[in-house]
Amino acid sequence: MCLDAADAPDDGLIDLSDAVAVVLHLFGGRGPLPEPFTACGADPTADGLDCAAFTPCEEQYTVS
Repeated sequence: MCLDAADAPDDGLIDLSDAVAVVLHLFGGRGPLPEPFTACGADPTADGLDCAAFTPCEEQYTVS
């Protein structure tokens, strides 16, 4: 599970502000979400949220 992927405003918390940030980005014309928004990658902000694995990124980099 990757709790860090759910932290949309990158404030180190999982709460209602995550859903609000995504909705405002998608429908409110707000700027981009914090990196690594545009591609798979590590969160540059140190916080208490962990990301042991994130399946969409793993599938993107799997060589068959």
